[in-house]
Amino acid sequence: MFIKIRSKNETADPLRKRIDCGRDKVVLRLGSTTPNEAIFSGPANQKVYEINKPIGATISGDKLKMKKAFLQAGLWEVTAPYLPLKNVSAILDSKNPTAPFYPVDEGEKLIGRYPSIIKHRNSSRGNGIYFIRDEESLVSFLRRKNDEELNGYIIEKYFTYTKEYRLHVTRNGCFYACRKMLKRDTPEGDRFHRHEDNSVWILEDNPIFERPAEWDVIVDACIKAMKSVQLDLCAVDVKVSKDNNGKSKFIILETNSAPSLGEIGTQKYIEILYNYKNIVD
Repeated sequence: MFIKIRSKNETADPLRKRIDCGRDKVVLRLGSTTPNEAIFSGPANQKVYEINKPIGATISGDKLKMKKAFLQAGLWEVTAPYLPLKNVSAILDSKNPTAPFYPVDEGEKLIGRYPSIIKHRNSSRGNGIYFIRDEESLVSFLRRKNDEELNGYIIEKYFTYTKEYRLHVTRNGCFYACRKMLKRDTPEGDRFHRHEDNSVWILEDNPIFERPAEWDVIVDACIKAMKSVQLDLCAVDVKVSKDNNGKSKFIILETNSAPSLGEIGTQKYIEILYNYKNIVD
């Protein structure tokens, strides 16, 4: 029997019928919420090794739920402060429309507004993301949306950190990582975020990967983020820069339960999945 791969991401197709798991029932969900009973036949009491339960894909796939999970896990200092966009609309309509709106800890501490990024709660691959330079551009966006549409967005503080990495992690550590670098011909208006259409992927053995000195700290935070959204395996996007003392500082952007996989990524996943019993409880 092979590990069942449940995913709408076509880059996961090369994983199908590749990892023999003997008589065990094993499913890897990459963004899927399909329940076990819809995947496996046979005795209902046989143990199923689930790599990513449906709840994990649900939380990770919704940026508002994901952010709340980060906060509950104590990751606030290493992720971008945010608010549901509908809350921002109410603040701008209040008597003090210039008040900062980013709560760092349940509203106890506030920081400035701009620049910011508006993200659709279910956005992926660079879609549904908007750069907000100032209040005028924010108000313009808000006016184009009704209340129901605003419920589908969050707004978060934008950090101008210079490097971005994608770490693929399990509870045992990072087994694959790439640095995302913008293509030279990327239009200015699309340079505020990196995605598969405007970036190239630099592998760890490339000198320009430039692994941060605090890599182990970043990996630990990514594992904590993965666990907070109730996943067993996922990719975590991280922006990295240096403080005035030359020490790395970083922001966790998001978890991704269905990351794109190229040829090398596929091989890395095959290698890690042969040890599926070490990934899940």
